[in-house]
Amino acid sequence: MTKLSRRNFIKGSTLIPFISPAIAMARLSDYSSLNVDSKEAWVRKARREIPASQDSFFQTAGIGPSPKSVMNMVNKKLNFQNKGPVHPKISKVMSAIEGGLRNKLGKTFGAEANEVALTHSTSEGINIASWAINWNKGDEVMITNQEHPANTIPWYSIATRFGIKIKRLNFDVSTDIVNEIEKNITKKTRMVSIPHVSRNNGRALTVNESKLIAGILKKRNIRYHLDGAQGPLCIPFNFHELECDYYSTCGHKWILGPKGTGAFFCRKDILDQTRLTWTGSHSHSSMDQLGNYTLLPEARRFEFGTRALATFAGFDEAINWNNSIGINKILKRIDQLVVFAIEDWTNRG
Repeated sequence: MTKLSRRNFIKGSTLIPFISPAIAMARLSDYSSLNVDSKEAWVRKARREIPASQDSFFQTAGIGPSPKSVMNMVNKKLNFQNKGPVHPKISKVMSAIEGGLRNKLGKTFGAEANEVALTHSTSEGINIASWAINWNKGDEVMITNQEHPANTIPWYSIATRFGIKIKRLNFDVSTDIVNEIEKNITKKTRMVSIPHVSRNNGRALTVNESKLIAGILKKRNIRYHLDGAQGPLCIPFNFHELECDYYSTCGHKWILGPKGTGAFFCRKDILDQTRLTWTGSHSHSSMDQLGNYTLLPEARRFEFGTRALATFAGFDEAINWNNSIGINKILKRIDQLVVFAIEDWTNRG
């Protein structure tokens, strides 16, 4: 393993910090010292469990490297399932995976299990949110100037199809995003969809900002969605504390889960106001052959079709792995490295 020194860290990294420097500094204000030389036992242990970190690896969070336990869990469940995919005992074990994962995501990230739908990516969640409204020509959606294509292309598609207007807000580091939103609202505004953490400039939305935005939008019956691809395990994330209507995220970035896993959070009090566009088998609780059907009374109505259950078992194991270390410990470590990089770059002029 390459020794982490100040010189090696700066020389080997081209990563712009994913956390606002001011936020990182504020969260570290009570720390008496910064340990960035990886002498802590838990850091060494975690690195041994992640094959990618046997060489220098800088977590860009585009695609996070999974720990061995996550990969082993996926293989274990896949092998188990294929001993007899329709065997009652095997089916019972495999069918319990998704429910357990929803519960775990809810407990870990401040939501109820019935507010969590399992998806395959952040993009899938964004599409659920973007198609949740019956759009009309001239309706408006607000996004920002710091978006990933995942929170851009869906809106382009809806604009092409329905003739809605896309407003781009300034989400630069020094921008007052609450004021940006408030001054751009019109009678035609139907939804605001912005990053929890921008992958472009590292700007993170604070809990207080999110609460203020939610209050402004709720009074006007405007839906509020957060693109959380870079949120969980990079900064603190509690769905209920943010007070947004919808939150889309994935398992393969900072959580270090398998590729092709994700979650969509939907507040239970607006579930029935959220239009369902994509659907199929397993979205319903009952149906007949006369056109009558009843959707599940929870967010898993957004799930349908045959699912990659072994992969979701890996997602579950990734949450376990992070919880075994301690999420607060992980977040503190990220803050330490952000401040370390800022100080070193500042000292170098």
